[in-house]
Amino acid sequence: MLKVSNLSVSYGPIPALRDISLEIGEGDTLAVVGANGAGKSTLTLAIAGAVRPALGTIEIAGTDITGWLPEKVAFQNIALVPEGRHIFEGLTVEENLLLGMTARKESGSTASAFDEVYSMFPVLRERRTSQATRLSGGEQQQLAIARALLSKPRLLILDEPSLGLAPIMVDTVYTVLKKLKEIGVAMLLVEQNPARIGEIADHVIVLTGGSVALSGRPEILERQALEDAYFGTLKAATP
Repeated sequence: MLKVSNLSVSYGPIPALRDISLEIGEGDTLAVVGANGAGKSTLTLAIAGAVRPALGTIEIAGTDITGWLPEKVAFQNIALVPEGRHIFEGLTVEENLLLGMTARKESGSTASAFDEVYSMFPVLRERRTSQATRLSGGEQQQLAIARALLSKPRLLILDEPSLGLAPIMVDTVYTVLKKLKEIGVAMLLVEQNPARIGEIADHVIVLTGGSVALSGRPEILERQALEDAYFGTLKAATP
């Protein structure tokens, strides 16, 4: 589904990602963890086309999309739920959701598509005519995920979906992510909450200073190396 090879990204003279390589298979979930400033969000933005790589390649299902504009990437069945949710101010919940339909290739009625996401997030049906920016933080996160799902993505990228949410809202979000995994949606999950990653991740990488410091099965989250990676004492990749 996704293959990233030797990816490097810089903001001016400042390197943000250094020689990153990773793969996500059909229906698999890759979790990316690391401290603030490790390069996690830059990785999601580069894959989504919002940041242009300096080096390396990004392939989706064998198609090289390196350097493509975000709107063109979206039509490759890739959806990004960005950090901070990016809810459109001045629009209702339903109007925000309609924007998620613009990159949808699958035929079918808007009503049935909405019913599908409303079944996952009942509160959005209740609040569909409300101004989206008046929702709580947890409700806005549900809206951001629902909007992304309306494009029928084969790869869903989520950047910090549990950040700032109450525990009950985190449970709601992860219940939906588990359902998506069950139906075969591939996911790249950036998360600061290691306790939840093991529930759905097939593979985990830890970023430190823009490089992969640790890579392996979710069990690595229980190792001292994870703490070392967060605090920057782990420098080289560990098998």
